[in-house]
Amino acid sequence: MSNASLEMGSPAGPTERPPSKFSKKIETLAANPKHRGAFFTEDASSKDLALATAKYKDIKVYWLVDPQTDLIYDAKFFSYGGPASVALGEMLCTLVKGMKLESAVAITVPQIEALLRDEPGVPATAAPAEEAFSSLPPLLASAQEVYVSAKALALATLTLKASQSGQPRRSSFEALTEADKSWMAMPKEDQIKTIETIMDKDIRPGLNMDGGDLHIRDLEEGQRLLIKWQGACGGCASSTGATLSYIEDSLRRQVFGGMQVIPVED
Repeated sequence: MSNASLEMGSPAGPTERPPSKFSKKIETLAANPKHRGAFFTEDASSKDLALATAKYKDIKVYWLVDPQTDLIYDAKFFSYGGPASVALGEMLCTLVKGMKLESAVAITVPQIEALLRDEPGVPATAAPAEEAFSSLPPLLASAQEVYVSAKALALATLTLKASQSGQPRRSSFEALTEADKSWMAMPKEDQIKTIETIMDKDIRPGLNMDGGDLHIRDLEEGQRLLIKWQGACGGCASSTGATLSYIEDSLRRQVFGGMQVIPVED
């Protein structure tokens, strides 16, 4: 979503909404968040990025930021709250990717609330926006503060790598974005072959040891991988938790930063 989407004032209109507590947009995002998860130090260091994390009450965000340009390459979040909190995390992650950090931390509650409305004149929540999304201002303030030290560490690491190689370091955001574009330009058949190679090398051996496996059902738009669990994996609780996260993180590191892995039934 472009920065132009944020160029709006406080939405006008009635201060009450229909009987439902939340807009359909909030309910949809809360039911199927695409950015739920976490980034770790190794995720950032492997891409020459800085990791900025921030937590406030029931929500925590993870931003991978290019320390040379301050552009946010990717974002994830965890929320332990209700639909409004999850929708806030999801919308925030969607917005900040590709933004400079200084612009991201300037996002306001009215801007978020307006984007979560079904109709311009109908509030997104029954509760006042400042109450429903009260976590946003302190969350962004914390992210801005944490980034200062994260950026300094990442730049020091880049300087060391440059001195060792004798070559100037290219902008990580630029290089990663080009890699993502190259992936999206690949024929679907080649994308699936690449993923299958990674599965055979890094994923299937562990699954096979426990009597399980997986089958790739489809790859939608280069970023939504539909898989079918097989054998013992079909009834294993970790197939929807730790194992699924491991597969998704592996593919995000090796092929495409925005990869989603989605188990499906027959």
